[in-house]
Amino acid sequence: MKLKTQIAMYTGAAAIAVAAMGGTQAAAVGCDRVASPLGSDAFPGTTGAPFATAEHLANSLKPGQTGCLRAGVYQGSVRITEGGSASAPTLVTSYPGERATLVGRVEVTDDANNVVVQGLDLNGRNGDKLPSPSVYGDGVVFRDNDVTNDHTTICFILGSESFGRARGTVIERNRIHNCGEMPPTNHHHGIYVEASDNARITENWIYDNADRGVQLFPDAQGTYVARNVIDGNGQGVIFTRTSANNVVENNVISNPAVRYNIEDWELSGGGNVARHNCLWSDRHQGAGLQPGLAVSVTDNLVIKPGFVNREAKDFSLLPGSPCTNFATGLRPQQAKKKRSRPVRLRAVTRAVWPGGRLRLRAKVKSASARASASKKAVLKVRVGKRWRRVATMRLRGVPYIARPQLGKIGRAGRGFGMTRVRRHSGRLSLRAVVPGVGRSNVLRVRIGS
Repeated sequence: MKLKTQIAMYTGAAAIAVAAMGGTQAAAVGCDRVASPLGSDAFPGTTGAPFATAEHLANSLKPGQTGCLRAGVYQGSVRITEGGSASAPTLVTSYPGERATLVGRVEVTDDANNVVVQGLDLNGRNGDKLPSPSVYGDGVVFRDNDVTNDHTTICFILGSESFGRARGTVIERNRIHNCGEMPPTNHHHGIYVEASDNARITENWIYDNADRGVQLFPDAQGTYVARNVIDGNGQGVIFTRTSANNVVENNVISNPAVRYNIEDWELSGGGNVARHNCLWSDRHQGAGLQPGLAVSVTDNLVIKPGFVNREAKDFSLLPGSPCTNFATGLRPQQAKKKRSRPVRLRAVTRAVWPGGRLRLRAKVKSASARASASKKAVLKVRVGKRWRRVATMRLRGVPYIARPQLGKIGRAGRGFGMTRVRRHSGRLSLRAVVPGVGRSNVLRVRIGS
């Protein structure tokens, strides 16, 4: 089958899929390459003709480029062998407004430096029961992901004597949970820092893993573990062998299911510190520290943390929790607060047929600003990465009537047209700007046919 025919078939299938999801932007802002479960690796990787696999997407990126995964499930292991540079890393993430799921092992090889994996659901189940994600490159970042493997094996492993030492790894704002076989085998952990320099593990929720939440074994150097919740694992954090100069501070470490919150084993490395943490163990009615620790343990608070809803896995801290000053910013994957805009743009409906009547109203929210504001607002529509002026609308009186058309942008009576709106589905992004006051929220309206 010829490539053009395949792309045409994909476009038809994609239109049905997009309609089922309620419509999406016709073009992704900031996506240099795109993959979709409905695509093909023979395609060029555009929004209209995406790749099929996450692996092909990741390895197609040049330094500084972003690869976006459309919503859906991608089965099979992902071996990333290409990376970026320190000043221009590559980014693999979900398509804007969507969430993709990878089922299989994710491996970043020692040839792939400066790779960022962000905003994905990563289920590392694989037939060989190998750790996932496995990080062997330098400058690798995992951020804002949900990471698990349904209690089958180790989740994160950082570095290996055989496959490459990991340097400068960053693991931040992830949920890392339900990793490792049950009942516990003493070998399966949430984050296994094996051969690593200067890793940063911050603001994660690490919970319900079979064995250690964080294992520093056997050669973790200069690891910084801070502002995490490490709860309900077999054990909390362990320092072992030649691991040295590792700092564990400002965490909540609580409720170990098998042994202790903080442990060591055959530790010969120096400079290891566990300080300013909030510690609690129901099993030990106290801090849950292994007796005879060879680690400097100072200024820790021993008290129940006060989670919002531990059973529901909401590890936010209740107002007034005594642990708030010890562990701050513990809200991974929370949506950012919406910025308050001085102008509000509303529509009677959030969906309209091409050429149909779309009633819009704009209002300046502050009474003082309203008194001195212009009586008109400039209506803009987003085309690609730019905002284009399309009309002027009243702030008071009758609502503005827009008639979205397919085709080129431009005024047509009291209506306007919009580029890049497909005949089957699409979405308008609208904004009102009032001179001397500011701009409104972004209003998204689905276009049907």
